[in-house]
Amino acid sequence: MKSVFVDTSGIFAWINSRDPNHETMRELPMLPNTQLVITDYIVDEVCTLFVARGIAHQRRRLLEMVENSQIVRMEWVGRDLFHKARDWMFRFEDHPLSFTDCTSFACMESLGITDAATTDHHFLIAGFHPILQAKT
Repeated sequence: MKSVFVDTSGIFAWINSRDPNHETMRELPMLPNTQLVITDYIVDEVCTLFVARGIAHQRRRLLEMVENSQIVRMEWVGRDLFHKARDWMFRFEDHPLSFTDCTSFACMESLGITDAATTDHHFLIAGFHPILQAKT
């Protein structure tokens, strides 16, 4: 089974029909032998984004999707991933990485995931493969 990490921009594209990457995100979970992976930090970041964008009502949809999905695998950032994320942050001190990005990198590294459903160029800088088109 192939795993794809889904970042905040990927989830936002999945839910927002006006996002340029919406169709890609709708099709991604339907690819054979594909599992989507997210972390609790990503869920937190997306819920915060929904509030900031004035669509707080989408939080319920996101949480139900995550809790009831057979396609989305939730990884919890515990002590080990937290420390690995700290190492990522220190390794890339010259880049403005968020700590959430670093937890994503630590998760992906731990699970051997190389592809990320994201528009964030920091994933490329960290050596991963973003599969969504960056917004211009």
